[in-house]
Amino acid sequence: GPHPPQRPTGLIKSLKPSLMSTNPMNELISQQQVEQFREAGYFMTDVVFEPDELRAMSNEMDRVYSEHLREVRASTDDEEQIRSAEGRRAFGSFHKLSQVADEFTRAPIYLEASRKIIGQEVDLYYNQAAVKPPQLGKIFKWHQDSGYRETVPLEYITCWTAISDSNLANGCIWVIPGSHKRGVLPHEFEQETGEVYAGKNALLEDETGAIPVEMKAGQVAVFSSLMLHKSGPNTTTNSYRRGFVPQYHVSGVCLKGTGEPCGEQVPILRNGQLV
Repeated sequence: GPHPPQRPTGLIKSLKPSLMSTNPMNELISQQQVEQFREAGYFMTDVVFEPDELRAMSNEMDRVYSEHLREVRASTDDEEQIRSAEGRRAFGSFHKLSQVADEFTRAPIYLEASRKIIGQEVDLYYNQAAVKPPQLGKIFKWHQDSGYRETVPLEYITCWTAISDSNLANGCIWVIPGSHKRGVLPHEFEQETGEVYAGKNALLEDETGAIPVEMKAGQVAVFSSLMLHKSGPNTTTNSYRRGFVPQYHVSGVCLKGTGEPCGEQVPILRNGQLV
Protein backbone atom coordinates (compact mmCIF):
# COMPACT_ATOMS: atom_id res chain seq x y z
CA GLY A 1 0.00 0.00 0.00
CA PRO A 2 0.99 3.68 0.02
CA HIS A 3 3.73 4.59 2.48
CA PRO A 4 2.90 7.03 5.26
CA PRO A 5 4.63 10.41 4.80
CA GLN A 6 8.17 10.32 6.18
CA ARG A 7 9.07 12.68 9.00
CA PRO A 8 11.79 15.13 8.01
CA THR A 9 15.07 13.91 9.45
CA GLY A 10 16.13 16.33 12.07
CA LEU A 11 16.15 16.87 15.74
CA ILE A 12 12.74 15.49 16.66
CA LYS A 13 13.11 11.74 16.36
CA SER A 14 10.30 9.33 16.88
CA LEU A 15 10.49 8.53 20.55
CA LYS A 16 12.47 5.63 21.88
CA PRO A 17 10.25 2.76 23.07
CA SER A 18 11.36 3.39 26.67
CA LEU A 19 9.53 6.72 26.57
CA MET A 20 6.42 5.27 24.99
CA SER A 21 3.40 4.55 27.11
CA THR A 22 2.63 0.89 27.57
CA ASN A 23 -0.60 0.79 25.58
CA PRO A 24 -0.46 -1.22 22.35
CA MET A 25 -0.86 1.68 19.94
CA ASN A 26 2.21 3.39 21.41
CA GLU A 27 -0.03 6.35 22.14
CA LEU A 28 1.22 9.16 24.33
CA ILE A 29 -2.24 10.40 25.38
CA SER A 30 -4.77 8.11 27.05
CA GLN A 31 -8.55 8.23 26.75
CA GLN A 32 -8.58 9.17 30.45
CA GLN A 33 -6.45 12.24 29.73
CA VAL A 34 -8.78 13.30 26.91
CA GLU A 35 -11.69 12.97 29.35
CA GLN A 36 -9.78 15.03 31.92
CA PHE A 37 -9.31 17.70 29.24
CA ARG A 38 -13.08 17.82 28.63
CA GLU A 39 -13.94 17.91 32.34
CA ALA A 40 -11.10 19.88 33.92
CA GLY A 41 -9.83 21.78 30.88
CA TYR A 42 -6.29 20.40 30.97
CA PHE A 43 -4.07 17.35 31.43
CA MET A 44 -0.34 16.78 31.80
CA THR A 45 1.68 14.27 29.79
CA ASP A 46 4.61 12.12 30.88
CA VAL A 47 8.08 13.23 29.78
CA VAL A 48 7.77 13.05 25.98
CA PHE A 49 10.96 14.73 24.77
CA GLU A 50 14.50 13.38 24.79
CA PRO A 51 17.25 15.24 26.70
CA ASP A 52 19.04 16.19 23.46
CA GLU A 53 15.83 17.65 22.03
CA LEU A 54 15.32 19.73 25.17
CA ARG A 55 18.96 20.83 25.17
CA ALA A 56 18.72 21.98 21.54
CA MET A 57 15.55 23.97 22.23
CA SER A 58 16.97 25.43 25.42
CA ASN A 59 20.06 26.59 23.50
CA GLU A 60 17.87 28.17 20.81
CA MET A 61 15.86 30.10 23.41
CA ASP A 62 19.03 31.36 25.05
CA ARG A 63 20.47 32.31 21.64
CA VAL A 64 17.42 34.35 20.61
CA TYR A 65 17.19 36.07 24.01
CA SER A 66 20.90 36.95 24.10
CA GLU A 67 20.98 38.13 20.46
CA HIS A 68 18.04 40.42 21.21
CA LEU A 69 19.73 41.74 24.35
CA ARG A 70 22.95 42.41 22.40
CA GLU A 71 21.00 44.36 19.77
CA VAL A 72 19.24 46.46 22.40
CA ARG A 73 22.51 47.16 24.25
CA ALA A 74 24.15 48.18 20.97
CA SER A 75 21.32 50.56 20.12
CA THR A 76 20.73 52.36 23.42
CA ASP A 77 22.17 53.33 26.80
CA ASP A 78 18.67 53.58 28.26
CA GLU A 79 18.82 51.42 31.39
CA GLU A 80 15.07 50.83 31.37
CA GLN A 81 15.07 49.51 27.80
CA ILE A 82 18.02 47.24 28.57
CA ARG A 83 16.32 45.91 31.71
CA SER A 84 13.16 45.31 29.75
CA ALA A 85 15.12 43.26 27.19
CA GLU A 86 16.79 41.26 29.98
CA GLY A 87 13.41 40.37 31.44
CA ARG A 88 11.42 40.11 28.20
CA ARG A 89 8.42 37.84 28.78
CA ALA A 90 8.36 35.97 25.48
CA PHE A 91 9.21 35.79 21.79
CA GLY A 92 6.18 35.10 19.61
CA SER A 93 6.13 33.30 16.24
CA PHE A 94 9.18 31.47 17.53
CA HIS A 95 9.12 28.99 14.63
CA LYS A 96 10.21 31.88 12.38
CA LEU A 97 13.20 32.64 14.61
CA SER A 98 14.41 29.06 15.02
CA GLN A 99 14.58 26.02 12.75
CA VAL A 100 14.62 23.81 15.87
CA ALA A 101 11.36 25.40 17.05
CA ASP A 102 9.85 24.92 13.59
CA GLU A 103 10.59 21.18 13.83
CA PHE A 104 9.37 21.09 17.43
CA THR A 105 5.90 22.26 16.37
CA ARG A 106 5.46 18.91 14.56
CA ALA A 107 6.52 16.70 17.47
CA PRO A 108 4.44 13.52 17.94
CA ILE A 109 2.87 14.73 21.21
CA TYR A 110 1.40 17.84 19.57
CA LEU A 111 0.12 15.90 16.57
CA GLU A 112 -1.60 13.39 18.85
CA ALA A 113 -3.12 16.09 21.08
CA SER A 114 -4.37 17.87 17.94
CA ARG A 115 -5.97 14.72 16.51
CA LYS A 116 -7.60 13.69 19.77
CA ILE A 117 -8.91 17.10 20.80
CA ILE A 118 -9.25 19.22 17.65
CA GLY A 119 -9.66 16.76 14.80
CA GLN A 120 -8.24 15.95 11.38
CA GLU A 121 -7.70 19.46 9.97
CA VAL A 122 -5.30 21.39 12.20
CA ASP A 123 -3.06 24.45 11.90
CA LEU A 124 -0.38 25.88 14.14
CA TYR A 125 -2.22 28.89 15.55
CA TYR A 126 0.58 30.56 17.50
CA ASN A 127 3.79 29.65 19.34
CA GLN A 128 6.08 31.39 21.75
CA ALA A 129 9.22 30.92 23.78
CA ALA A 130 8.72 32.17 27.33
CA VAL A 131 11.76 32.34 29.58
CA LYS A 132 11.74 33.50 33.19
CA PRO A 133 15.30 34.28 34.24
CA PRO A 134 16.26 34.10 37.94
CA GLN A 135 15.04 37.20 39.83
CA LEU A 136 13.86 38.88 36.59
CA GLY A 137 10.92 36.58 35.80
CA LYS A 138 7.71 38.31 36.90
CA ILE A 139 4.11 37.39 37.63
CA PHE A 140 1.86 36.87 34.60
CA LYS A 141 -1.63 37.45 35.97
CA TRP A 142 -4.78 35.34 35.50
CA HIS A 143 -5.99 35.23 31.91
CA GLN A 144 -7.51 33.00 29.26
CA ASP A 145 -5.69 32.74 25.94
CA SER A 146 -9.08 33.27 24.27
CA GLY A 147 -9.31 36.53 26.26
CA TYR A 148 -6.67 38.07 23.97
CA ARG A 149 -8.70 37.58 20.80
CA GLU A 150 -11.85 35.58 20.22
CA THR A 151 -11.85 33.23 17.27
CA VAL A 152 -14.49 31.30 15.33
CA PRO A 153 -14.56 28.53 16.41
CA LEU A 154 -13.68 29.77 19.89
CA GLU A 155 -11.71 27.02 21.60
CA TYR A 156 -8.22 25.80 20.71
CA ILE A 157 -5.41 24.06 22.59
CA THR A 158 -2.31 25.46 24.25
CA CYS A 159 0.56 22.99 24.73
CA TRP A 160 2.69 24.47 27.51
CA THR A 161 5.95 22.54 27.24
CA ALA A 162 8.57 22.56 30.00
CA ILE A 163 11.96 22.85 28.28
CA SER A 164 13.55 23.07 31.73
CA ASP A 165 11.98 22.07 35.06
CA SER A 166 9.12 24.39 35.97
CA ASN A 167 8.20 24.68 39.65
CA LEU A 168 6.83 27.02 42.30
CA ALA A 169 10.24 28.55 42.95
CA ASN A 170 11.03 29.46 39.34
CA GLY A 171 7.58 30.59 38.21
CA CYS A 172 5.50 27.63 37.01
CA ILE A 173 1.99 28.04 35.67
CA TRP A 174 -1.16 27.71 37.79
CA VAL A 175 -4.60 26.68 36.54
CA ILE A 176 -8.15 26.70 37.88
CA PRO A 177 -9.53 23.29 36.84
CA GLY A 178 -13.00 23.53 35.30
CA SER A 179 -12.70 27.26 34.59
CA HIS A 180 -12.83 26.56 30.84
CA LYS A 181 -16.56 26.05 31.26
CA ARG A 182 -17.12 29.71 32.21
CA GLY A 183 -16.81 31.03 28.64
CA VAL A 184 -14.63 34.05 27.91
CA LEU A 185 -14.43 36.32 30.94
CA PRO A 186 -14.00 40.09 30.59
CA HIS A 187 -10.29 41.00 30.36
CA GLU A 188 -8.62 44.35 30.91
CA PHE A 189 -5.19 45.44 29.69
CA GLU A 190 -2.71 46.33 32.43
CA GLN A 191 0.70 47.93 31.99
CA GLU A 192 3.93 46.29 33.13
CA THR A 193 5.16 47.03 36.65
CA GLY A 194 8.22 45.93 38.63
CA GLU A 195 6.37 42.78 39.72
CA VAL A 196 3.93 42.03 36.91
CA TYR A 197 4.17 41.62 33.12
CA ALA A 198 1.94 43.69 30.88
CA GLY A 199 -1.09 41.73 29.72
CA LYS A 200 -4.81 41.40 29.31
CA ASN A 201 -5.93 40.15 32.70
CA ALA A 202 -9.18 38.41 33.53
CA LEU A 203 -11.46 40.32 35.89
CA LEU A 204 -11.57 37.66 38.57
CA GLU A 205 -13.22 37.91 41.99
CA ASP A 206 -10.98 35.30 43.57
CA GLU A 207 -8.78 32.36 42.63
CA THR A 208 -10.63 29.59 44.46
CA GLY A 209 -9.55 26.16 43.24
CA ALA A 210 -6.22 27.32 41.79
CA ILE A 211 -3.46 24.69 41.67
CA PRO A 212 0.19 24.92 40.58
CA VAL A 213 1.27 22.77 37.64
CA GLU A 214 4.84 21.75 38.44
CA MET A 215 6.56 20.03 35.53
CA LYS A 216 9.72 18.13 34.78
CA ALA A 217 11.63 19.12 31.66
CA GLY A 218 9.98 17.33 28.73
CA GLN A 219 6.43 17.27 30.11
CA VAL A 220 3.58 19.07 28.35
CA ALA A 221 0.51 20.64 29.95
CA VAL A 222 -2.24 20.61 27.31
CA PHE A 223 -5.04 23.04 28.14
CA SER A 224 -8.06 24.71 26.64
CA SER A 225 -7.73 28.30 25.41
CA LEU A 226 -10.58 29.01 27.86
CA MET A 227 -8.61 27.72 30.86
CA LEU A 228 -7.79 30.40 33.42
CA HIS A 229 -4.05 30.31 34.10
CA LYS A 230 -1.30 32.48 35.51
CA SER A 231 2.36 32.10 36.41
CA GLY A 232 4.35 33.22 39.41
CA PRO A 233 7.66 35.06 39.73
CA ASN A 234 11.06 33.39 39.46
CA THR A 235 12.41 33.77 42.99
CA THR A 236 15.46 31.55 42.46
CA THR A 237 19.04 32.72 41.99
CA ASN A 238 20.07 30.18 39.33
CA SER A 239 17.08 28.41 37.76
CA TYR A 240 15.86 29.54 34.32
CA ARG A 241 12.22 28.60 33.70
CA ARG A 242 11.94 27.89 29.97
CA GLY A 243 8.59 27.19 28.34
CA PHE A 244 7.81 26.54 24.69
CA VAL A 245 4.13 27.14 24.05
CA PRO A 246 2.68 26.10 20.69
CA GLN A 247 -1.07 26.42 20.14
CA TYR A 248 -3.17 24.44 17.66
CA HIS A 249 -6.54 25.28 16.12
CA VAL A 250 -8.78 24.06 13.32
CA SER A 251 -7.64 25.15 9.87
CA GLY A 252 -9.45 28.18 8.47
CA VAL A 253 -9.93 29.87 11.84
CA CYS A 254 -11.27 33.45 11.71
CA LEU A 255 -11.44 36.43 14.02
CA LYS A 256 -14.82 36.89 15.69
CA GLY A 257 -16.57 39.99 14.41
CA THR A 258 -14.46 40.65 11.29
CA GLY A 259 -14.28 37.12 9.90
CA GLU A 260 -10.72 37.65 8.72
CA PRO A 261 -8.29 34.71 8.89
CA CYS A 262 -6.02 34.84 11.93
CA GLY A 263 -3.11 33.06 13.59
CA GLU A 264 0.00 31.61 11.97
CA GLN A 265 -2.05 29.50 9.53
CA VAL A 266 0.74 26.92 9.26
CA PRO A 267 -0.86 23.64 8.08
CA ILE A 268 -0.01 20.80 10.47
CA LEU A 269 -2.60 18.07 9.84
CA ARG A 270 -4.72 17.50 6.76
CA ASN A 271 -7.04 14.50 6.82
CA GLY A 272 -5.28 13.48 10.04
CA GLN A 273 -1.87 13.22 8.34
CA LEU A 274 1.19 15.35 9.04
CA VAL A 275 1.53 17.93 6.26
